[in-house]
Amino acid sequence: MANKQIQIHEDPEIGQGRYANMVSVTAQNRDIVVDFYSLVQKGEEYNKGELVSRVFLNHFTAQELVNLLEKVRKGWEDMKYNQVSEEKK
Repeated sequence: MANKQIQIHEDPEIGQGRYANMVSVTAQNRDIVVDFYSLVQKGEEYNKGELVSRVFLNHFTAQELVNLLEKVRKGWEDMKYNQVSEEKK
């Protein structure tokens, strides 16, 4: 099967991204719902929050995301801790 090129349109507002420091995941019958929030801390407490994005994933895509996140996290950890080890030498 030949590689096909897919053209993706990126909305400029979405492409800029939004900051999120909290995530909530809910499983439904057909989908996984991932909500991203931005919480504002005032003093010792978080007193204000905003839902910045909601993503619906089918269960197969959700599993692919889990696997990819784990791979990227492991790569980041290896890079970070190997870099620290090299600096100590």
